[in-house]
Amino acid sequence: MALALAAVDVRPVQAQSPTGSVSLFADYFPNQLDTTELRARLFAEEKVEKQVGPSRRIRLTVSGFAEGLLSRRPVPGAAPGLQSVNDGIVRVQDGNVEVLGQRVDVLAGYARLAWGKLDEIQPTDVINPLDVSRFFFEGRSEARLPMLLARARLHIAERVTLEGVYLPDFRRGRYDQLNEPTSPFNLPVNVAQDSAVCLAIGCPAAPIQVSDRAPAFTAANAQGGARVSATSGRVDWSVSAFRGFETFGLYTVEDVAALPPVVPPAVTVVYPRFTMIGGDFEAVRGKWGLRGEVAAFVDDNFQSPALRVVTGQSFDAGVGIDRRAGDYTLSGTVLVHSESYDSPLASPNPSEGAGAGRTDVSLVVSADRTFVQERYRFRGFGVYNATEASGFVRGIGMASLRDNVALEASIGWFVGKGRDLIGRFSDSDFAYVRVKYYF
Repeated sequence: MALALAAVDVRPVQAQSPTGSVSLFADYFPNQLDTTELRARLFAEEKVEKQVGPSRRIRLTVSGFAEGLLSRRPVPGAAPGLQSVNDGIVRVQDGNVEVLGQRVDVLAGYARLAWGKLDEIQPTDVINPLDVSRFFFEGRSEARLPMLLARARLHIAERVTLEGVYLPDFRRGRYDQLNEPTSPFNLPVNVAQDSAVCLAIGCPAAPIQVSDRAPAFTAANAQGGARVSATSGRVDWSVSAFRGFETFGLYTVEDVAALPPVVPPAVTVVYPRFTMIGGDFEAVRGKWGLRGEVAAFVDDNFQSPALRVVTGQSFDAGVGIDRRAGDYTLSGTVLVHSESYDSPLASPNPSEGAGAGRTDVSLVVSADRTFVQERYRFRGFGVYNATEASGFVRGIGMASLRDNVALEASIGWFVGKGRDLIGRFSDSDFAYVRVKYYF
């Protein structure tokens, strides 16, 4: 990236001073044996932009963070109760070069790209995997993990853009980037203790070997997609297609009938391919906004409770409205999710039978309110799955102590249990306090 910038004919240079933040984050999980954590994070970003000729610019974006963890967590396989768990990481957040022209834009490097228009739950947002802990703590925009990619955008006309994205490497989603095996948000904390695993393979006494078969960095395992965006009148809309890998692995087990009883079966984590075709729209009229999004996963994959991967199809469609009224911003979305299986999604428990598909209807709401010339802010977010009677509510209160110092407190509450993603985190209620300094 540095060589590319140095090689150009430098005209005017627009460079921002490095910006970033330092934060101290303390959280508490009452349903995880009173787990407590202290997370410290340093984030820094710098952008440099250079003019190349009369109609072309080059922009370099570099950002990264260092984060540390001190915690008292339950540790699977260790003694009962809380154990001291510490960790630290250094990661690249963004590292890319973008060439901006009148007709063509090209971006290459580590980046985060957002598709879709709905609030938080965006069915077509499939390019970047998510960090689950940051999704529940801070929202989807902060949860996207950067991917190595190349993107080209062709501005066919003033209101029509064709976009192509190529990803040469695979990166899986994370339940937590800090000591993931013991994280309160880690669903498959201990496969051997899962009741579904016991029903599927007979609860072997010996430890179960789990192997992860993430797609290798080869040309055959590339991912990619295309998107056409346009504006018709006052409506912004787009259609898209993407072919990629499931970012969270699915579990499959060998046929135990052929194995001696004393030999525990092997469990494999696989990441099958999926195909998504989607579209979205957005329109604004006065203080009202209307958004819609649809995604058809014509080639999808599902986890069977009997530890099998079952192929099928799924469909997501949602429509939402939002309105700005003084210091308030309110929005609501109705989202329908439907899935069908090519073979029954059999359960290892015969009394539960087998399913050929399911349909869920969810309501997503959010509210934002500012006080005292925007020195104080409250944000509320909630999602409720009416089919499973499960949901999640998050409230965040923020106060600007100084121009560059903010205090933030939040409570997250999971309501009920269900087979949907939200319902699986029923024991992950949390509260946190964070102090953040911007520079």
